[in-house]
Amino acid sequence: VAETFRVIQGAMSKEYVRTTQGVYQFELSGDEGGTWYIDLKTESGSAGFGKPPVTADVVMSMSSTDFVKMFT
Repeated sequence: VAETFRVIQGAMSKEYVRTTQGVYQFELSGDEGGTWYIDLKTESGSAGFGKPPVTADVVMSMSSTDFVKMFT
């Protein structure tokens, strides 16, 4: 999960933020579970472990395995 978020963070751009304008929170269970987020609304965007810096527009709950499959 952490590696997937590192890849997501590395792929962020101001263009993604400008066109998406959304904050996604993931409540993951299993290995590397917990709260993770992708912020495509604030400045250049961010992603990582913990609550997003602003209120999430979408909250998804899933296993960490399904999260990795979804982003692979």
